Parts: sequence; C-alpha cells; structure tokens
Amino acid sequence: MAPIGQLPQPFLEPDRVPKPTDRDKDVATIRAWVNTQTHLPPLTDDHLLLFLHSCNYAQDRTQKTIDSYFTTRTNETYLFSDKDPRSGDLKHVFGVAELVACPERTKEGYGVLLYRLTDFDPSHVDLLQGMKSFFAFNDVRLSEDGVIPGYVVVFDMRGITLSHLAIVTLSGIRKFMHYIQECHPCRLKAIHVINTVKWFDKILTIIKPFVKSELLQMLSMHGEDLSTMFKTIPQSVLPADYGGKAPLCKELHDAHVKLMVDKYTLWLKQEESLRVDEKKRPDKCKIPKFNTMEGSFRSLAID
Repeated sequence: MAPIGQLPQPFLEPDRVPKPTDRDKDVATIRAWVNTQTHLPPLTDDHLLLFLHSCNYAQDRTQKTIDSYFTTRTNETYLFSDKDPRSGDLKHVFGVAELVACPERTKEGYGVLLYRLTDFDPSHVDLLQGMKSFFAFNDVRLSEDGVIPGYVVVFDMRGITLSHLAIVTLSGIRKFMHYIQECHPCRLKAIHVINTVKWFDKILTIIKPFVKSELLQMLSMHGEDLSTMFKTIPQSVLPADYGGKAPLCKELHDAHVKLMVDKYTLWLKQEESLRVDEKKRPDKCKIPKFNTMEGSFRSLAID
C-alpha cells in the first residue's frame, strides 16, 4: 500500500512498533538483487524492510512483490496518478465514503481499518474512483504505521443495494484483487464484511476466480449481529458507531483526510514519478498488463 519515495520522517514510529533489528542480512540480500534491477526506482532500506516483512522475509516472493508493485503502478496510470486529497477523485470519494484507521490496535498489534459508504446514491459512486482513493489512503497508512504485525479490515455493506452492482465491473474487480494479493506490501490478517445482504454469497461466487484461497480463508461475513466479529476484534477498539471506545467514524475519517492534506499532498504527487523503466528491465519477459474483461454485475441474474 505504501508509495515508495521520500517518506515523511520518521518513517517508523518506534514508540508503537520497534523496527526489527535482526534483519540486516535479509535487507542486504534483497538490496543486492535490487541493484541488478536497473528498471526499478530508488529504494531505501526502510522500503526493502517493509516489502520483506510483508512477504514473511521470503526472498523470491519479496522480489516478485517489489517488481509487481512498481509495474502495476506504472501500467495502471489512472489508479495511481492525480491523487490530490484536496480535489478531484479523492475529494469526491472522501465525501461519499468514510475510510477509517482505528487509533488503537488489537492485542496482537494489528491495525484495524474500516470502510463504509455514507452516500448511498449509486450515481454518486464510481468503482475506479473508489479504488484510487482506497489505495492512496492505504499508502498513507503504511507510511504512518511502518512495519507492524498486520492489518484487520472491516467492510460495512450498510446501504449497498443491487443498484450499486451496475458500477462494479469484472475488470475492476480483477485489478483490485491483483493489487491486493500480488503488490500490497503489508500482512493482511483478516477481512470482516458486516451488514451483509442476503445475495452477498452470489457475489462471492462470482469474484472467487480472482481470489486466492489464502485470502478466502481470511474472510468472515456478519449480518447486523457483530458479536462473532468481536471475538477477533475487541469491540472497544472500534469507533463509537459500533459501540467502541474510539471516536465516531466521521471524526476519524475527517482527521485522516486532514492528515493527508496537511502532510501527504506533495508526497502523493512525488510518488507518481517513481515508476519502472521498461527499457532498462534486465529480464525481457515483461510482466503482463491486466487482461481486458468487459461486463458488469448489472447483467448478472441475482434472485
């Protein structure tokens, strides 16, 4: 999630999560590989550590993730450009949805992120706009959090109707899942979908071809009764909207938007210059772009 560039200092917050001190050899090894990949932009040791940690320090997997991260962000121009939180796509999405980082973490040290719509008019929602804003939000979270044990994600489906499916394209879903599974430099620990609709299982069947089994195993679905979710996420960690001790979602969302505007506007712009140079790629086997998959859920029959 984090863009790789001139990060605000400090990149890691030692008072919350100490930077690993026993991984110098891992960083040195991946650094030696990076030095042979002339198509990649500059990477600091902190960046390499973030990728290594997200891949459980497996060198081969880390190499693939780094390359996929930059290649995807280069090829998918719309999703990773024009990310000014004060205007355009991001400002619009931040006005129709709340993207929340809970102030407290779980006992395991996991960050808890919550996403929900606040404007339920389908004509005000655009999938690609939402993806761009989601990725930018999470870029900032990784910069703020640094290396932490992992993240737990909550998607609130309250207000989602069949009419919203008209904006969901199969190609968009494929792009989203590719980035989350192949490029995203963090450890994802659990995904909770709450206030699920009765036809959600049919949607899940459709998107399963794009989802790896490891991710499916992280997925838990809940209706309005959230007691099962509270077994893994302490209710006290959540915003007051969900009976927790944290401030209301709107307050947390507005504070995060202010953080992005005040601290990350220039940073998000500078990140756009950090892309691969295919002319310099030593391996001539290019990483393919996404397949073009047309169609939306509008045409699907849901009882």
